[in-house]
Amino acid sequence: MFIHEVCKKCSLTKKAIYYYEKHGLIRPNIGENGYRNYSEEDVSTLKEIFVLRKLGLTISEIKNVLLSSNKAVSLLKYKYLMDLKREKVMEQQKCLELLIENYNVDKGIEYIDIHLNRSFTIKEKLIQAFPGVYGIFLSVHFGQFLNEKADTAEKEEAYGKIVDFLDKVRITREMEEYLESVIPLTDQEVIEKMNMTFLNAVEDIENYIVNNQQEIEEYIKFRNSEDYKSTPAFKLQQLLVEFQQSSGYDEIFVENLKILSPSYLEYSEKLQEANKILLERYPQTAKFY
Repeated sequence: MFIHEVCKKCSLTKKAIYYYEKHGLIRPNIGENGYRNYSEEDVSTLKEIFVLRKLGLTISEIKNVLLSSNKAVSLLKYKYLMDLKREKVMEQQKCLELLIENYNVDKGIEYIDIHLNRSFTIKEKLIQAFPGVYGIFLSVHFGQFLNEKADTAEKEEAYGKIVDFLDKVRITREMEEYLESVIPLTDQEVIEKMNMTFLNAVEDIENYIVNNQQEIEEYIKFRNSEDYKSTPAFKLQQLLVEFQQSSGYDEIFVENLKILSPSYLEYSEKLQEANKILLERYPQTAKFY
């Protein structure tokens, strides 16, 4: 069907539909005359987008939902984040009222420690604790596992150990400079899409291997090539491996992250099993890690 009919069915403007096409959410057929022909699948996807946008999800978040194998479970995450946001805004308002009534900064700090800090997710707390490039790096690579709260004594203790580790660990100037040069070029949407694809692969590695055999073999070939060794990704990997081996990263950071984030614990167990299956099928990947 043509775009004017799609606009009516989906309650969207032409510009909105073109925008979602530009971001890869739909892929209509384009005829020789340049006219777009939208399928029923495109219309169904646009209706999903219409609803999710009205609920406040970003384009990046909508992509995650559309890519998810279980959309209802995927949406639970965003409901949880909205609940946290509402809770945090309420506490911020109360703190503002306290300061308006009597501008006492010490009382404000006390209120924040007792009430407001509890409403921050682990990711938000880590970014505040480490406002530089390293905090952003942690958020990019572990963010999907940090949208939870340290809501038990055990989790609070694990969070404290992680912060203490990150605050004391020595990051070489070379690694810091490299992160500073790479992070600003990072496309958040691309990273999130890659993360979602990787998470789905870990969920069902056998099926992923069957459906993506050619891509996997091409990736292995690229990783073994001299071209890969000249890429920023290779350099960053080398620096991170060196850092992890010399800093106690696995023993302190990873083990406490498993306590702090149940979703990361579940993911790490599935990842271990997926790596075992992948190594059995492709032994040459052993040297990648």
